[in-house]
Amino acid sequence: MLAAMILAGLSALAVHPASAQSGTGLRTEFQDVPPKYVIQNGVSSGISFEIMKYVEKKSGYRFVYKENLVPLARVSKNLENGIMDIQFGLQKTPERERNMIFGPALYNVRIIGVLRADDPDTFESLSELVRSKETVLTPFGTGCASALRAVKDLSVDDGARTAEANLDKLANGRGKIFIYHNLSVNYLLEFGEYEKLFRKVDIDFEDNDGFVDVAQYLVYSKKIPADIRERIDGVLAEAAANGDLERITGKYLK
Repeated sequence: MLAAMILAGLSALAVHPASAQSGTGLRTEFQDVPPKYVIQNGVSSGISFEIMKYVEKKSGYRFVYKENLVPLARVSKNLENGIMDIQFGLQKTPERERNMIFGPALYNVRIIGVLRADDPDTFESLSELVRSKETVLTPFGTGCASALRAVKDLSVDDGARTAEANLDKLANGRGKIFIYHNLSVNYLLEFGEYEKLFRKVDIDFEDNDGFVDVAQYLVYSKKIPADIRERIDGVLAEAAANGDLERITGKYLK
């Protein structure tokens, strides 16, 4: 009898991501994608971090996380496997849509190219880039990588896992062009060491769905029940309607 009572008590104290009680801890991770998440001098910030803290305040749910940056491919896999419960800012891909539940769009990014500053070449269209046979760099495990790999005959190198690592490869001549979203590119090129080395270029992606008005979404593990999703989605719908979401994202999307 005593053992049964102890077991029942432990079960009641366990934290379940499926619980709809206010204050329940929902597990998340910081993508290693600046400025979605940035950690400087022990202080966390970033567009996705700010949205997360806003939702936490308004919804009553508590988000549980370690303040360290996690490679995007691992973040996606952890969400797919239910190791993580929620993520702020992921692009849709066919694989992710099969394995996760997408909530509302949080903000839009635009896909652009980056060339070395001393490179005289230009690529005005995706078709031109395909014909050139040049190597395109992009981070591993991203929506951009999935879209680029779907382009027939395009030479894609997505071996490096971060935007910074890809820019370093580009600087060393280990690729012709880096293609990624303007949110990270603009942030990284603000740093002095990168600004002088590279230049941004616009590319006509010829209405390819993977590159047009790329939205970053709130995304849930399939293990999270509908009542939790509906409450959080409702907070974000209200934030979009009253301008709070724009006030957060506008600081980063200039």
